[in-house]
Amino acid sequence: MKNICSILTVSSLVILALVSAVAISCHQNPAKEIAYSPERIEIGQAVVEGWNCTFCHSPQIQGPDGKFIADPKRFMSGHPSDEEIPTMPDMVMTSPEWMEFLDNLDSTVWATDNLIVFSANLTPDDETGIGTWSETEFVETIREGRHKGIERRIKYPMPWQELSELSNEELLSVYEYLMTLEPVDNKVPPSIVLFR
Repeated sequence: MKNICSILTVSSLVILALVSAVAISCHQNPAKEIAYSPERIEIGQAVVEGWNCTFCHSPQIQGPDGKFIADPKRFMSGHPSDEEIPTMPDMVMTSPEWMEFLDNLDSTVWATDNLIVFSANLTPDDETGIGTWSETEFVETIREGRHKGIERRIKYPMPWQELSELSNEELLSVYEYLMTLEPVDNKVPPSIVLFR
């Protein structure tokens, strides 16, 4: 009888340790443990598609019909970290040559008169994306046009001013949709200031 009691006690302790470990790991990234509403995910996807967010935030590849489409392996992962940084040409910003230069850039990079801007990784990757962001942090970032936790403004061409006019329900739906995407480990380079 003592042996059976000892085995049961040890078994109980092992099970308790396993449950505790699972509970701790669940608290490391609460966003990933939430069961999101299918209705909200559908609304969020519709908003993302309606605003054509994938064009800037997903690297493009050539599809079977020859047209460019969002790369499904890097969907919403921003500017690829392994891509070469474009060199700014020395030309008038409003010239036809400048417009041609812009047209030839990857959709995840944009050049302004003083910056080269790279689109952000919006996948739920903990290290390089928005995986550790809360709903509140996501909504505040869009409403205020500032990156989470820092004072730096979100750069053009991200239309945060227009997106900030969306309802809380729409922005929360976008957040939930993004959190259901496949996480992609892709550290986007910071914007480059061309002239000081």
